[in-house]
Amino acid sequence: MRIKADRFPSAKKIFGLWFVLSLMLASFALHQYLAQRSYLRGFAEAIVPLDGSPSEKVEALLRYFRHHTTRLKGDLWDENPVTALRHEELLRICGSAASAFVFLARSLGIPARGLLLLNERGIVQHVVAEVQLEGRWVVVDPGFGLAMKDKQGRWLSKEELRNPETLRFATRDVPYPSNYTYDRTAYINWQKVPLIGARWGEWLRERGLEEWMGRPLWLDNSLLARLYLWLLSSVFSGSSLLWQHFKGRRREKGA
Repeated sequence: MRIKADRFPSAKKIFGLWFVLSLMLASFALHQYLAQRSYLRGFAEAIVPLDGSPSEKVEALLRYFRHHTTRLKGDLWDENPVTALRHEELLRICGSAASAFVFLARSLGIPARGLLLLNERGIVQHVVAEVQLEGRWVVVDPGFGLAMKDKQGRWLSKEELRNPETLRFATRDVPYPSNYTYDRTAYINWQKVPLIGARWGEWLRERGLEEWMGRPLWLDNSLLARLYLWLLSSVFSGSSLLWQHFKGRRREKGA
């Protein structure tokens, strides 16, 4: 028994539906992300001195991270920075704290990015953040609410923190674990990429390319990751729809 081809939707219809659905989901994710960004900016402005310098704003954010209070009980695997800011247990997790700090700092116009501390095998031991102050990338540790500074009160970079004495002084007021060192750092956890991840990450680090790339924001925000996913999906399905359209036109001309 032969099945009529018109019982099944054409490729053009499938790509058309996919394109419309992707655009709708991307629009919804964009609306959520803009609302999230607006909330984070309002949250940050309620914490920092609005007329303060970037350094003073960073200090104010870190004070909040040191003295945050319990607000919510929720999913400890939630990667939304808004949830982390309301949840004491999430702010005690270094990755969530660093992510929330980065988004708050960036909402104030202060360049910031996450930084991973690795052991000798390339496994992530701790997550901190870097902020750009006076043209330098310097380290803060939101998990401890800590500004990394030397004896003169100068902000310290990850390169300077590789000195054990400098690190010991900068962390003297908190119980900083001895395995949290800055000898090996990264911006992306390449160990999660099967087979070639570790070698690829090492190759990028040796050439300074990973630091140039920094840490993409979508790695720390599931909402932003969904937005990019649906945007890419809409581009792919839209391109496929156009290809099907021109393919049909050529077929008609050749008939």
